[in-house]
Amino acid sequence: MDDIFARFLSAMHQFHKLPLGELFHDMTKMEAMTLVKIECHNRQKGENTLTITELAEKMNVKAPAISRTLKALEDKRLVERTVNQADRRNTHVRLTEPGKKTLAECEHMMDDFAGAIVRKMNREDLERLIGYLNELYRISAEEIALRKSKTERIQQHE
Repeated sequence: MDDIFARFLSAMHQFHKLPLGELFHDMTKMEAMTLVKIECHNRQKGENTLTITELAEKMNVKAPAISRTLKALEDKRLVERTVNQADRRNTHVRLTEPGKKTLAECEHMMDDFAGAIVRKMNREDLERLIGYLNELYRISAEEIALRKSKTERIQQHE
């Protein structure tokens, strides 16, 4: 692999390792992200219809991992689960009032954190970086699609 791409991947991976959970009092990063996903879904749909399976899919995690996180959030009284009476196989999850308050505090902390970072960076540099990352994403997605198509054609001829 070209050194520049390896350095790029390493630089991007650093962001994944940031201990963002340390910004929240008594909450892990996964718990905070779960609160955000639940509330975003409910704001979009205008109702509390999010199932545990849907939540796991939205967060790109396995159902057992989300169940553990939801258990921790329930223990803190931030979320509650209810069984769908029409289809008892589905369990819906929603934020409680303390959960909504905690989410608002987390959002305030993240806004403050992001604002501090942006104030320390040159705005034009950030705008260019955003453009470069969007272009890199577009090219990467295009390359993946081309390679997938090529692989599928090869498999069809085998």
